[in-house]
Amino acid sequence: MKRPMVIFLSFLTFGIIWGSLELSLSWFILISVLSFAAGILFSCFFRFKGLILLSLLFILGFVLSYNKTHPMNHICDGIAESKNECAFTGSVTDVNLRYITVKGDNFGVFGKTKHKTKIICYTDESYDVGDELEITGRLNTLSVKYNPSDFDEIQYYGCKGIRYKIFEPEIKLKGHNHSLFRYMYFLREKARSAIDDMYDEENAGILKAMLLGSHEYLTQDIKTLYKNAGIYHILAISGLHISLIAAALMLIFRKRSHSIIIIALLFAYSLFTGLSPSTVRASLMMSVLIIGRLLKRRYDIVSSICFSAFILLVANPMYIKDCSFLYSYGSVIGIAIFASPFGRLFSRIIPGKGRCKSFVAASFGTSLSAVIITKLMNMWFFYNFSVYDFISNLFVIPTVFLTIFCGAASILLYGMKIKLWVIFSYGAKLVLLYYRFIAEMVNALPFNIIYTGKPSFAFAALYVIAVIVLGLAIYNKRKSLVLISIAAFASGITINALPKLSVEIAYLYVGQGDGIIGRADGKIFAIDGGGSKQEINETDEGTYTMLPYLNYMGERHIDYAFVSHIDNDHLKGIYELVGQTDIKHIYLPENCGSSELYDAFVKKTQEYNVPVSYISKGETVKINEDMYFECLSPDKNVKADNVNDSSMVIKFCDGNNTFLFTGDISAEAENSLLDENLKADVLKIAHHGSKYSSSKAFLAAVSPSVAIISCGRNNVYGFPSEETKANLKDFDIPYYTTAECGTVIVKSQPGKINVRHVIN
Repeated sequence: MKRPMVIFLSFLTFGIIWGSLELSLSWFILISVLSFAAGILFSCFFRFKGLILLSLLFILGFVLSYNKTHPMNHICDGIAESKNECAFTGSVTDVNLRYITVKGDNFGVFGKTKHKTKIICYTDESYDVGDELEITGRLNTLSVKYNPSDFDEIQYYGCKGIRYKIFEPEIKLKGHNHSLFRYMYFLREKARSAIDDMYDEENAGILKAMLLGSHEYLTQDIKTLYKNAGIYHILAISGLHISLIAAALMLIFRKRSHSIIIIALLFAYSLFTGLSPSTVRASLMMSVLIIGRLLKRRYDIVSSICFSAFILLVANPMYIKDCSFLYSYGSVIGIAIFASPFGRLFSRIIPGKGRCKSFVAASFGTSLSAVIITKLMNMWFFYNFSVYDFISNLFVIPTVFLTIFCGAASILLYGMKIKLWVIFSYGAKLVLLYYRFIAEMVNALPFNIIYTGKPSFAFAALYVIAVIVLGLAIYNKRKSLVLISIAAFASGITINALPKLSVEIAYLYVGQGDGIIGRADGKIFAIDGGGSKQEINETDEGTYTMLPYLNYMGERHIDYAFVSHIDNDHLKGIYELVGQTDIKHIYLPENCGSSELYDAFVKKTQEYNVPVSYISKGETVKINEDMYFECLSPDKNVKADNVNDSSMVIKFCDGNNTFLFTGDISAEAENSLLDENLKADVLKIAHHGSKYSSSKAFLAAVSPSVAIISCGRNNVYGFPSEETKANLKDFDIPYYTTAECGTVIVKSQPGKINVRHVIN
């Protein structure tokens, strides 16, 4: 059978995906039987007995993945749940700007238990890889995602084998572990120091990423600039780096018998740069090529890709969801399948003759093929994609070898105290200046970034089908398959672009505050934006939570923004959104008072020409004839005694259900509203569940089908209070707290409401 690794990898991957899902034992047995049957069917169809291994590969993938995602009786889980301090010993395996990673052992709270596991320790102290430490502190599990658009800490660190973290531990240095990792670390530190001496902060950060695999030194401006231009991938050590190193080594070690030396040096460089998936993938693929050269066998890039992926997934099945792993393989698979046919296609379009035309056509083909698969990954992980990335890559990729060569040469010469390093450092700076110029040019183009939101599963499936069918069409020369591919792709775009007409309101987790984003009849509205930082210019929930959720929705604007009152935990997020996204209109309550934040807010809205209106009891804001916001409080003729009771109370009616938003009003303010029509299907509980709000009379008047409480986990106020929870229980009102459930999403439908939440 031709390219059996493709089939082997497919069954292993399928098993890994199933193993990562929440399945009972009965499901495991059923799927195992089905995979065994599928293996037999494949064996019969291809008449190749070896294919019966497919069922075993599926089970292997399932078991490996299940053990990683469903660890049994981990002793450290009990230590973390106890909230008691524990002591353990460990060796530093990685050093970051903000934390160190320690492989711990000899854990104990009431005694000692041997159990090795990796832990992140957030500390301001400086330590080196290989340091032996004695650590005391409170063990914490990794944070779950509280909002759909949050950074997935469990997934990211889980791929590195990390499951726990400790904040501000007490650490004692006990000794050193003189391993190969430690020597590689010190060598990398010398290279970092040399780069810092030769380059400014921005260029130093880029070179540390490109040559050493250290991305923590990149400035946020460079990250955003390169991502939006579609060239961020050049900062990851991948196939191009490994190819250049291998080519240089082959010039030095020319005999075939030296192949093992070359392979060993490639993996030494992988170890030197931190063993990232893309680096290991490239090293494995290059090793296959070198071994094939040694054995005088023809190199097959598809089999090489599948072989390297197989090795990595067996070593760590959690890579199947890792962003860098998927990007690395997505781009190289795209090049392997489409670069040659796309190159031939461009050679027919581009005028001219000779090698220049062939080079340009091949460059266009490679650049386009590299992004054809990663477009979907951009949408899945970042909710957008760059339109002109294949053009920017066309100008950037051919020059990457210059950056690598000049950067590496400057480091070596600087370390050897040879003045020629100055020439090479200027060369590297010149190329990096060229990258900035290209990135800024691309970012200045209209419609450079398309915000798609999180694509639906149907769109993702149709996109993958379209790419697979297109590949089959090219290699089988079937024009009918091209039409099927286009139809699948068009169907996916249509599904993803369908207007979201249903009413959906997300009560986001913004810590100790309120932050709500909703969609109704294609319009986007926000009610408060959270905020926990006291410093006005300190980045807060608007940037960290509200804006990412808008991106997750595929939106870059807000039609109506309501601010219940001017406390930080309600106003700060909206303040941050001004200037970062297009807000059509902002509404505040009459007689809202004043504060330093409010004054800065007013000034900022004027700077960005955002209309601000002050509304009071009886006023409405219409979306259409059936959907509107009605203000129930405050009364503009009555001045509240405090800021909380001046909160805007608004009712949203969508034609099917009603939603009541109450800000931070107290029971006294609630009583003044009892003569109003308070009946609502969904109630946002006032003041985060304070005992001074949500009186029985008010709950009886609203009589909601469900209540939402927005509060921070482990907050110092004890929200929600026992009194509020008891009142809700007395009226048999089900409630959800963002502290326990994360984002609570309510979907309004005729005659009913559907509630789902991020944390189950």
